[in-house]
Amino acid sequence: MLSLPLFRGLNEVDTEMLLSAFEATTISAGTTLFNAGENADSLYVLKSGQVQLTRQSTGESITLSPPAVIGELGTLCELLRLNTAIVTETSDVFRATRASIEGIISKNPQLGIRFYQHLVRVTADKIGRDQHRIEDMRSNLIATQKSMKKMRDYLLESDDTPVSDHLHGIIDDIIKNNRRANYRVSPPTSLPALVKLGSIVTPVSQISRTHVSLVKSNGELPKEGDTVTGVLALSGPEVPISGTVLRTIGKRIDIRLDLLIEEYTAILEGYLTRVQMLDILV
Repeated sequence: MLSLPLFRGLNEVDTEMLLSAFEATTISAGTTLFNAGENADSLYVLKSGQVQLTRQSTGESITLSPPAVIGELGTLCELLRLNTAIVTETSDVFRATRASIEGIISKNPQLGIRFYQHLVRVTADKIGRDQHRIEDMRSNLIATQKSMKKMRDYLLESDDTPVSDHLHGIIDDIIKNNRRANYRVSPPTSLPALVKLGSIVTPVSQISRTHVSLVKSNGELPKEGDTVTGVLALSGPEVPISGTVLRTIGKRIDIRLDLLIEEYTAILEGYLTRVQMLDILV
């Protein structure tokens, strides 16, 4: 456990204090540690066994083997779970609640500073690795876009057939969907986005040119397939929207937006560009 980056480098006194926040337990196969959309209140250290993480939005899964820290960022930063964690074979874990860690840190602020420095380093390492992967994916996407545009142009220059017309439409839709403005972003605190549904104002958790996700804290949740209408407030400008509910995860609602008129599309894309510029790390 002490070899994990989150705990590495702490002195003996700090280590003993921090470990007192953890409780050792054995968890049976098939047990759910947490579900996507839940409030994160505990982090886990996997000592033995296996845990499967599944991202609810995509269905992608990975299997964690020991030693591994699970759910530390969400727990310590009070975020919603993005994944569902299920124990796939009987596992020995150490569990610590946010309250227990904060209780220890409140008695030793210097330990808190060192511990959160480690958390920042761990997060920075993860972001760095993600940036490398994203850059590779971006390069592949750009190459694919160029190839598809050549294919589309070739189809336009060729004799019209039912097949060529159909293929042209598919390729053109893919090219449009792969535009940067279609990438989802999370509104920062400096540029918040809100959705007004009648008298209820709800913060936006993720947004793109074609989709919006929001967290509805009160009232009845719409169901998958329901049509919703409202106003999207983008740190100043407001855009009327309508769309269809794709899914609900906990209190989060994912909505596919209907096509906006050109004026409103320009406003939304301008907002997305400003948010994406804030995500550039230097």
